[in-house]
Formats: sequence, structure tokens, C-alpha cells
Amino acid sequence: MIKKTALLLLVLLVALTSFSFSAIAQDQVTIDFWIPGGRGRDEGTAAVIEAFEAANPNIKVELTATPFNQFLDSLQVAFAGNNPPDAALIDGVAIQNLAYNGALLPLEDMFSQEDMDDFMGDLIQMVTLDGHMFGAPWANAADAMYYNVDMFEAAGVEAPSTLADGWTWTEFVDNVNQVRAHQAEQGNDVWGMMGFNSPLQGAFFTWTIIRSASSPGEPLWDTIAPDLSTFAGYIDTPEAMEAYAFYQSLYTDGFIPTDNIPDAFPNGLTATFFAIPPTGTVLARNFPDLNWDVMPMPYIKTPITHTGSFAPGVAARSDNPEEAKAFVKFFTSPEGYLTYHAVTKVVPGRKSLQAQLPDFQEGFLALLFEEMVEWGVARPGGPAHTIFNRIIASDMMVNIALGGDIEEEVANAILEADAQLMQFR
Repeated sequence: MIKKTALLLLVLLVALTSFSFSAIAQDQVTIDFWIPGGRGRDEGTAAVIEAFEAANPNIKVELTATPFNQFLDSLQVAFAGNNPPDAALIDGVAIQNLAYNGALLPLEDMFSQEDMDDFMGDLIQMVTLDGHMFGAPWANAADAMYYNVDMFEAAGVEAPSTLADGWTWTEFVDNVNQVRAHQAEQGNDVWGMMGFNSPLQGAFFTWTIIRSASSPGEPLWDTIAPDLSTFAGYIDTPEAMEAYAFYQSLYTDGFIPTDNIPDAFPNGLTATFFAIPPTGTVLARNFPDLNWDVMPMPYIKTPITHTGSFAPGVAARSDNPEEAKAFVKFFTSPEGYLTYHAVTKVVPGRKSLQAQLPDFQEGFLALLFEEMVEWGVARPGGPAHTIFNRIIASDMMVNIALGGDIEEEVANAILEADAQLMQFR
């Protein structure tokens, strides 16, 4: 009897010890999740993390939010230094480049066929390289042109409310200048348009203007050779050069300032704001007295909005890849998306969610969703997008906006970008 009791006590002690060590080990699993901060992403992501940790008490998610303009560089430095976060919310068009360089894990094995059928097809293409999905489709986006309703109504200018009535860029400038003229009569000096940065930077914004001067299948529309060998013959066409001249005139004519002006749109210093869908949530929350709406994106020749959004990915060098993948799976699940959307509204990457959300049945998000479906195209470049985005869609376009010689700026950008394309040959 004593031996049996001792044996039972020993078994119980071993079981309790094993449970204790297991619980301690589980409690110690921590993953890092990096995001580009601002525009409501901090708050939305924090809500998702709270919900995930409640359902997965053995996993702690530490959130790091880096300023948007510094995020990709910080992420690339971390990958290059073999010290990346376990997971990150990455600009979708950067994922193919990171995957090409072996920085990300493939994720398709953690999604069912039902998930794959539910994801929007363009988002799957955005994160797929050589048949493997290196990011998890989560949200989509469209270019958004916000406008000050009170300013437009006071000037007697009616902004278009349907895609069929959308303005060309020339019509947009002419109409907004009428709004500015009326404001000037009231003693208010306002700009025509502002963006997140001034001058505008990045393909999502600058190339929406330039690319609209062409049509699908034309060199400018493609932007880069199919074999990723050159930008020559694609971004230096006659249509491109005319579009650059128009773009430069927006700054030289004083329609857009060349310096950043914080909160210029909500403070009534500009009539329009070239931004993204989540901006509406931020405006509604932080500036409740501002009367704003959204119009279709202007265009030069072909209506266009760039699509694609951030998508979470898992680092190939993650110390906790399974826990990181579990968080990414939750983040992109219907529950994770709806948790985020309740805080910061973004266009869902799952088709099944679109009809469930009242936000997309009317109002500004309904128009942006229709714009995305009817006019939406992915940003160009594939694995070379980061080269294109930095050298051409950002640096070159800033130099042009600041009055640089257009032919010289384009030639220099092609020379620099084509040299970077050597890595794909």
C-alpha cells in the first residue's frame, strides 16, 4: 500500500512538474510584429492583437509601429542584418522582392481551399512568386480623392459622385481652381490639393497620374519590360513625357505646395486631399466637424486606381515561425479582419466579407469599392517594384515636381534603375 501511494505521488509530481514546465514554456513565447504606423493602423492592429492573445494565452505579440516613410527601409535593414521581426505588415508590392531574396516563408499551406477561393484574386497575385504565396491577403485599397464639401458648395461646384461622371485631371484642376477663387474672394488662400507627402511620393499616388496617360497593353501602362531588363522604352514614351509636364505644372502653378503642411485638409488649407480609404475613418474620428466626401479619381486618358494593400508575412529567420503563422492566420481571418475594421475601416481582401459590411453599401467606401472593382490595377514592377517605386515613382517624381529638367530626370532615373535591374538577369 505504501509503495502504491509513493508511486502515485511520484506520477503526480512528474505530471505537475511537466505541466509547470510546459506552462512556463508556453507563457514565454513572444513574437514581434512590425507595422507602418499611422492612419489608424496602430489602433486597429492593437485590437486584433488583444483578441488573438485572449484566444491564444501562450503567445504574446509585441507591436512595433515605425513611421510610414521609414518602415520599408527599416524592415529591409532588419532582414539584411539577420534580425528581422517574426512577422510584419508589409506593403504588398514589396513582398515579391523580399521573397525573391529569401526573406519570407511561404504561407499557402496554412490556408484551406475555401480561404483561397475567398481571397480576392489580385491580392493572391500580388503576394505570389514562383507558385508560392509569401504574404497573406488581408485588405485591398483604392486611391481616394477627398474634397471639402462646404468649399465646393459655396463655389457652386458639384463634384462627381459616380464613376461615369468622373473628371479628367484637366477638369479636376479647372473645377478646383474655381473653388480656390471663391475662397480667395472670402479672404482665404487655399491650395488645390495635398497628399500624405508634398511633393507626392510612391507609385500608389504619382504613378496613378502618370499611368493614366496610357491604356492597358501600352508601354507606359506596363512601365517595365516583361523580363525585368529595362525601363527604357516604357517610362520615356511621348505620353509619359506629356504626363510628367502636366504633373510638374501642378507644383509650378501653385496648385500643390512643395512643402508638407500638417493637417492641411482638415484645417481648411486645401480643397482636396489625395489619400487612401482608411483616411476617412481618421477624419471622422479626429475632425468630426469637417464636412467631407470622396469623388472618383481624376485621370488623363484612362480611368485608373491602383489597388493592393498591406499583407502580413512571416520572416524566414523567425525564431517562432509556427506562432507567427498562427497570428498571421488570425489577422487575416474573418474574425481578425472584422476586429480591425471595427476600429479602422479598410477594404476587405475576402470576397465573403464585402456583402456583410454596411459600410460598403453606401457612402464613401461604397464608391471606393466600386472604383477598385471597375478601375483597379496592381502597381507595376513585380519583384522589381521596390526599385521602380524608389528611383522612379518617388525620387524622379519629386525632382520633376521641384522643377527639374524632365528629359534629364527621366534619363538619369532609367540609368540608375536599369543598373539595379541587373540582379534579375
